[in-house]
Amino acid sequence: MRLLEAIVEANQRAAASGAKASLNLSEFADALPLVALTCIDPRLNRLIPEMLGVPEEQFIWLRNAGNIIFEPMSSMTRTLELACAVKGGKEIMNIGHTDRQVGKSTMLKLTDAFRARGVDRAKLPENLTEFFGLFASERQNVMRGAEIVRQSPLIGAKVPVHGLLMDIQTGKLEWLVNGYQTLGAAAPSFVEAVKQTAAGSVRQTASEALNLFAAKLPEFNLGEMKFPEFKIGETTIDPNQWLSQAQSIASVKSEPQQTESVQKPAAEPERKFDKERKYRVIGADQKVYGPIDGGKILEWIADGRIDWQTASQMEGSGEWKPLSAWAEGPKPPTIPLPPPIKPAPRLQRMRRH
Repeated sequence: MRLLEAIVEANQRAAASGAKASLNLSEFADALPLVALTCIDPRLNRLIPEMLGVPEEQFIWLRNAGNIIFEPMSSMTRTLELACAVKGGKEIMNIGHTDRQVGKSTMLKLTDAFRARGVDRAKLPENLTEFFGLFASERQNVMRGAEIVRQSPLIGAKVPVHGLLMDIQTGKLEWLVNGYQTLGAAAPSFVEAVKQTAAGSVRQTASEALNLFAAKLPEFNLGEMKFPEFKIGETTIDPNQWLSQAQSIASVKSEPQQTESVQKPAAEPERKFDKERKYRVIGADQKVYGPIDGGKILEWIADGRIDWQTASQMEGSGEWKPLSAWAEGPKPPTIPLPPPIKPAPRLQRMRRH
């Protein structure tokens, strides 16, 4: 029997009897100390030591919010490697738990909390759901984290990487990823892992980078263009023709500023939007929020929590529409066109014979 097999077996006995886990660690001296990554939930402070049966001096306990690991070359995998290389860790456990408090929160609640603390939403990553661990399944998070650590070139192929889920009420462990089954599996090269990490970072920040680049582009002003200077005797061109060419070039150069132009149409619905009315909106988590006054709706749009296409319902109306639909004013009446004017008949002189 190997170390984690003994730990899980002792844990099952302890959970069934309501006692603390205990096992004879002298049989597993070569597999200790044990490295574990868990969440920062304070309820684990008692459960982890009691339900694993590993003494404090043989247990290297690492923690972060949500026990999340992002990339094979991330700071967390670096810390796990140092725990093995410097502190002598022999096996790694990624332990999640049930009843996650962060998982119960919604994006709107989280951004409201940031706003109350003076945090600018625009300076946060675009994908807050992944960044702060607002995922629906803790099992998937544990399995994904174990796979990322296993694929990291920082972690040696001889180090088992396990994934477990602990019941926060009973302390019972569920073994999700058996690291003994992947022992000796070849990890990607250092260069490949760097590429994976860079690709993830690029995906996460590409939108912010493009917006920043577009915001710094100077506005094109045709009046500031310098016309070419010609020496006497050189071939000249028609000024009107040159101006039309310059305008066509200007229209091509102004295309990278598309990000700025996309945001301009929102000003029109915002101007027509009734801030005094109450609305209900369906958030990205498919929950209904409201009734909320129009002024608060505009704040949420400015913060990027919702947009003008978000499904909404105006108070007093049972119909769900995009927010932009409530900002549309009544269409002006059509003005009938006058009948076409018939040409006057031409009079011809009579010829005398």
